[in-house]
Amino acid sequence: MKSPVLQILGSGSSGNLAIIDLPSVSTPRQLVVDLGLGPRTTRSRLASIDRSFDPEQVVAALVTHADQDHLRPSWAHTLTCHHWRVHSPPSHHAGLARLGVPGSGIHAVADRGRETDVSTGVRVTAAIAPHDDHGTAVYRITLDVIDGSPVVLGWATDLGRVTPAVESLLQDCDVIAIESNYDPDLQADANRPPFLKKRITGGHGHLSNREAMEAVSRLAERHEPSAIALLHLSRDCNHPDLVRKLWESECPRLADRLHIADATSPLPPITLRPGRPAPGSPTAQPPIPETLWA
Repeated sequence: MKSPVLQILGSGSSGNLAIIDLPSVSTPRQLVVDLGLGPRTTRSRLASIDRSFDPEQVVAALVTHADQDHLRPSWAHTLTCHHWRVHSPPSHHAGLARLGVPGSGIHAVADRGRETDVSTGVRVTAAIAPHDDHGTAVYRITLDVIDGSPVVLGWATDLGRVTPAVESLLQDCDVIAIESNYDPDLQADANRPPFLKKRITGGHGHLSNREAMEAVSRLAERHEPSAIALLHLSRDCNHPDLVRKLWESECPRLADRLHIADATSPLPPITLRPGRPAPGSPTAQPPIPETLWA
């Protein structure tokens, strides 16, 4: 395999987990992003697409934040027995330990443009986005490709808004995975308590469909991604048909690159390929203002 392949097994409030098959000429190697599906569910989802799961092939795991839909305590035994390296920014380390990650397995990810070598051919940097009390890690994952230039994956889920630091981190990513959590009309009409609606929409909860689309569209003005994965759709306040209709009507040039993740079943694999500079894009990155939140 010469190019990395992204396999999203599930994304939503019931659990989030994705596997990146890394380029390899011999022994298969995998990077896991979030551990919000337990080991049994992970094996079952892989079996449904005729794949097996070998913990020995996992070189590391990236965890965005220490909520149980992103890190199940049921992974503790696997993490301990197979000595997985679990990476996140230092501000989340106490939360990882509370959910069963052994202290010897917790490793930091750098931020502010500094890269962390997670494994051979895998380099990661992070930014903290607003989400609830402790924020969430947005990752820029650079993956070496056999006989080719590196490919860069941006991973942004559970973020209340796109801050300048987050948007800067996602600039020039070849593939973008970003949450598209809710439709505002469905959210407003939902039978939910006001405090929950305020939490979700108030800048420290989740991104709406339009906010996600506008963020990707701005990024694509400089560098067009080869694929866009939309994550963490709300079960009650969103629907894939609404998402596709929005993109097809307002961002048609990118609509055919969408892959909309499901909470309960795996997406088809996404080969991570280079994007391309947008026509007429600037050669230098301009300062990024606060874009989605005033």
